[in-house]
Amino acid sequence: MSDHTPWPLIAKYLAGECSPEEKLAMEWWLEEYDNLLLFRQIEAAWKQEKEPENDPAFSLDSGLSKLHAKMAEQESRIEEEIQERPRYFKLSSWMAAAAVLLATGLGYFLVSRQHDSRSIARVPMETRTSGAKDIVSVELPDGTQVWLNKNSKLEYPKAFDGDERQVYLQGEAFFEVVPNPEKPFIVKSEKISTRVLGTSFDVKAYNGDETASVSVATGKVEVSKEIEEGEPVRITQLTPEQELVINTEKDETYIDIVSTYDIGAWRKDQLVFRNNTYSEVIVRLEEHYGVKVTLTDKNLNNCRVMANFNEGATLKDVLKLLSISNSFRYNVVGNQVTIRGGACR
Repeated sequence: MSDHTPWPLIAKYLAGECSPEEKLAMEWWLEEYDNLLLFRQIEAAWKQEKEPENDPAFSLDSGLSKLHAKMAEQESRIEEEIQERPRYFKLSSWMAAAAVLLATGLGYFLVSRQHDSRSIARVPMETRTSGAKDIVSVELPDGTQVWLNKNSKLEYPKAFDGDERQVYLQGEAFFEVVPNPEKPFIVKSEKISTRVLGTSFDVKAYNGDETASVSVATGKVEVSKEIEEGEPVRITQLTPEQELVINTEKDETYIDIVSTYDIGAWRKDQLVFRNNTYSEVIVRLEEHYGVKVTLTDKNLNNCRVMANFNEGATLKDVLKLLSISNSFRYNVVGNQVTIRGGACR
């Protein structure tokens, strides 16, 4: 039985009191066969409205007593959370479902593991940032290696206490996570969260960007969408050479196949474009070469680019190849680049 079984979510699901986001998260969780087997056991116990004759250990009253005991331990915290964020569901049904989980010995965790602003303030944090020209290497307290791409920021605790290793990212970073099955590694950003045990992967989530992405080099990761309230909504699991791109503005996602060689290639100062739009390509060129690029034909913005440039490629090398692929003309004057015409291929 996993330590990460969403007991509170299961209780609300059984009671029929999930929000649409919570229901979706539950349906994602049930896609795994082991989770489905566990849920069927829980559901069978929940449907027993009376005490089973052959199981003297089962007691709804006992379960409720245990639940109230746990609630009493966190009374002040719960009252504070209720004041800040009222919950409009039938407490009796949800408590009864939770009591069944307790009484049948299947477990129930009342205290959320979410890190809110109050808990973060109590944990000493470190912050590392990268400028417009530098890629920064960081070693975390557990030995995990992180490379921060340009214009990025990473926040992490000085020591990973508790049962999770959680960091906060603005921008893009490549992670080589030290395996620890007892303590999952979680990368939080404004739009997505990425959960792993031990693997290497790239997360790109710049504040203000319409899209965010996660690509996996080794191992397996679970990607969820951050929502304003409650637990993140699980999107999917990724395996090596898969990249998830999520457009949070349009609520769209798609998965691409990418080369392991290309994942995190920016660490070697390489330019790699895999189905990127020209809008994204231009931002990358401006960051990489310190120039300003202007398109006279805005239709080119939506064209997509598949290209790989080795370390040391000049701006003119890149523009020459792209102009052949998309039939545009270009002019470079100082740090100003003008692109005229062009067509999608």
